[in-house]
Amino acid sequence: MDWPLAIDRNRDALRSIVAALFALAGLAGVGSVSTLPRHVHASIMLVLRPAESAVRRLIVFAARGLVLKRQPPRLIQADLPAFSFASALRTPAFSLFDPLKHFDLDDFDNSALPRNSFSSSYDEDILIARPALSRDEPVDAASLILRLKSLRRALDNLHGQARRLVRWQARRDLALRSTGLFKKMRVTPFRPGLPPGWRQRSIHAVDDVLRECHGLALDLLNAPDTS
Repeated sequence: MDWPLAIDRNRDALRSIVAALFALAGLAGVGSVSTLPRHVHASIMLVLRPAESAVRRLIVFAARGLVLKRQPPRLIQADLPAFSFASALRTPAFSLFDPLKHFDLDDFDNSALPRNSFSSSYDEDILIARPALSRDEPVDAASLILRLKSLRRALDNLHGQARRLVRWQARRDLALRSTGLFKKMRVTPFRPGLPPGWRQRSIHAVDDVLRECHGLALDLLNAPDTS
């Protein structure tokens, strides 16, 4: 498998997609925006989730065979750094991990529960009509914009993201080898099953990119270790 070619091809495709998202958000030549129309926000989220998943899998490609030199331990400062608005507004590091699924009781089979637990009159009393949402209503976009900037930064520095992943893998391996009480921890950057933003039917170019990246990442992670 020509991994450098696969990285370059999919990174170029994702860069074009992310640039289109920035243009859709009206960020061309603008530092940031505070709100977006509801339909624009929804359109960006439709593409942002699969794009983030694809980039996480690109980082796995880039980390293939990467070995870092041992670094001296960092000193832990006793005093916490002073708060500043500049640090609070700084673009966060790109998340290397798929968000895990959260389940509630509605996700499980409740067919054994009695269907007539509540009277129909009670059900009618608790039904509340919700106002229709305007597609042009402004919604808060601060978190969305930070995710976009974080995604673009990760694409521009895949090697740096790969180094982050390798450092995490080293800490994970050390924790797995250590003895002591069981501690809940991630052992892979991917969540079980399909990645966030996956769609069975492609409706955007990002779906094809995610499909290819996910398949290649699984092949890489499941390949036998020949080292």
